[in-house]
Parts: sequence; structure tokens; C-alpha cells
Amino acid sequence: MLVRPAAAGVAVYMTRRSSRSRFMPDAYVFPGGAVDAGDGALPGAYAVAALRELFEEAGILLARGADGQPARLDPDALATLRRDASGASLATLLEARGLRLDVDALTYYSNWITPQSEPIRFDAHFFVARAPEDQIAAADAIEVHDGMWIAAADALASADRGELTVRFPTRKHLERLARFPEVDAFLAHARARTVVAVMPYDDGTEAYGIPGGSDAW
Repeated sequence: MLVRPAAAGVAVYMTRRSSRSRFMPDAYVFPGGAVDAGDGALPGAYAVAALRELFEEAGILLARGADGQPARLDPDALATLRRDASGASLATLLEARGLRLDVDALTYYSNWITPQSEPIRFDAHFFVARAPEDQIAAADAIEVHDGMWIAAADALASADRGELTVRFPTRKHLERLARFPEVDAFLAHARARTVVAVMPYDDGTEAYGIPGGSDAW
């Protein structure tokens, strides 16, 4: 979840999944995707995959140089890197530029698993990060479309009006985001959380924590 201040509360960047997607077609989601072989060994690969997918799908690069400072690439350089990353390892491309993915920019937020009754199942790990002020998010128009910044409360209201398709896990995260008056308060909450796995009941109405405790949603 990429977040930034909204006029009231917290805004989050969302994209619409392709209508050709075999899982949640046309649903509005947060940028993300599957772990690739090049993302490294678990569990660190989840964070690397989150950063890679954020760049591929939204064009936002969270990286640092050898001096530890955030990467500063102009829009043309970012566009070139994004295009090259479609056919090569992002980590390798960054290394050639003296950069590395900034896993410390992410806060691990939640772990949701699809119900056992679902024909397509995922073990999804959600992270949160503050959006850099010097980059502009843009959907890749291949895997995802219609990228937009939207206040969490507005996204929920639009979903309730039938204007956005929002599935249960996404809705629960939007509800949590909507509780906070500003980004710093939400990020402080995120850093203080203890993450346990959550799986919705088959009827999709509730969620429960599985081994390790329970997560109050």
C-alpha cells in the first residue's frame, strides 16, 4: 500500500486489474504480484517482490545509493529503467547504476490467505510505504489500468455505490486506512503491529487469525 496525505485522512494508490486476469478481473487493488525466482530467498523475497512490483505496475522506485541516500532519477531515466526491467532483473539493473532496492522503506503490515474453498488461492503479504514526493505514479496499462490516488474513505464510498469493484481483503485494508486522520499516524500504527496470518471465512463476512494468535480487524 503506497500512501500519501489526503485532504482528509490517508490517500492510497490503487489500480484496476486487467479484465483478462484470471484472479479478481477488473477489481481495484494495491500494486503487487507474485514472488519471482530473482527476488531471492523467503522471507526477504516478499519485500523485494513488493518493491519490484510497485515499480513495474506503478512506476514508483524505492531505492538507495551507496551513500544511503534515496535514489534521485529524473523522469526519463525512470522510464528507461522501467522499460528495461520488463525483460531483465530490476536488482541487476539497479546494481549497474550503483543503487539497491530500499527494503527499509517498507513496513510489513498483514498476511491474508484466500479461503480453502476458492479455486485460486494466494498467500498474500501486504506492505505499506510512504510515496516519494519527487515521483509520479502511473499504471503500466498492461497488467493494471486506471491508476489513481484516492482517499481510503472515498474508495469505500465509491465501492458502496458500485463504482469500484473492491474485494474483501482490499476493503478491510481500506477500512483500516480510513480510521487514521493523517499518514504519520497510520505509519506509526503499522510499525507497532504484530502480523499474524488471516484467512476469511468461506462466506467472506469475517476473518480469523490462524496459528500464532488473532488479528483484530
